[in-house]
Amino acid sequence: MPLPTLDAYQHFSQQGDPLADAVISTLMQSGRRGGDLLSQVQQLAEQDGGIYKSFMDQISHVPSWANTQAMRQGQELFLRCAPLSIASFVLGSLLVTYTPPGSAKVLLHTGRLRQDVVRRLFETSTMVHAVMQAGALEVGAPGHQAIVRVRLLHAMVRYHVMARAQWPSDELGSPINQQQMGLTALGFSSLLINSMRSLGVVIPEDEARSYQLLWRYGNYLQGVDLSLLLDTLDNEARLYDLLQRTVMTPDENSRTLVAAVHQGLAWQSPFFLPQGALEAISRRLLGTDLADKLAIKPHPLWAVVIGAVAGVHKATALRYRIPGWRAMEVRAGGRYFSYLVNKGLKGKPADYALKTSH
Repeated sequence: MPLPTLDAYQHFSQQGDPLADAVISTLMQSGRRGGDLLSQVQQLAEQDGGIYKSFMDQISHVPSWANTQAMRQGQELFLRCAPLSIASFVLGSLLVTYTPPGSAKVLLHTGRLRQDVVRRLFETSTMVHAVMQAGALEVGAPGHQAIVRVRLLHAMVRYHVMARAQWPSDELGSPINQQQMGLTALGFSSLLINSMRSLGVVIPEDEARSYQLLWRYGNYLQGVDLSLLLDTLDNEARLYDLLQRTVMTPDENSRTLVAAVHQGLAWQSPFFLPQGALEAISRRLLGTDLADKLAIKPHPLWAVVIGAVAGVHKATALRYRIPGWRAMEVRAGGRYFSYLVNKGLKGKPADYALKTSH
């Protein structure tokens, strides 16, 4: 699949998620408020049809390339290395999504990270946790529904930002636009693979392809334009190089969000590490240039420690030759991830609801 041209990227900056946006606009104009968005859309699809049915039909359609059985190895990869994959996601991929100025401005507008940082991160983790379960992306399964709920939340955010704020579309593009969604898609996929390898995880090519397929389909369900859902990790790497030049221009809002993550997670679950160690991990995952642009401080001693730990982890990959060892780590990682999410949410389920700052 060829990469889109630079001209196409300009178009993507002004494009949200047309189908989900139409659903939310219709829903809001009808006067409905509150409640679970997906449940409302499902009910209205049965009662009224129209745009609601079109949306349900779209998320129920499984593309020919989306073999959910072939995604299982990718799910197991994330789980067998759960501590390092979670670190790669939170301290690497997630921070990349803050680099477009428009993305950072939307997050600060909604208050989803400025207040109660740890809670917001665990809410995001519930979607990832749901996606990593066996059969999670079958139509109607928990992972499938979690992704669609986040998609509708994004559409609701776009609706409210455009309705209530003087949004500088000419400068920043549409809120949560396709350029930004494409970058976020890479954060779940190839960027996380690269980050895990940087932390010493040995990833065979078949596992990497399975993981990439998992999120190619997951991001399709998220409403990412098909032309941004590339079919190989090499093509994703070329797309990331292009986005670095066109989208990733961190500003003060970006730096504020990154600092909030490091400060909020210092000595907290799931890492229980000082802020300096968290910043050192992020610098390793993001690279010096991007880390400097995000004002992430260097910590040479912690960098040496983290490099040594990554080396040890890579050197001990021979353990997977032991029969049953890989399956044991997958089970242990699954239990660990479930424990973290349940502990982090403190008995209050993620509601995927819009929260605006005041």
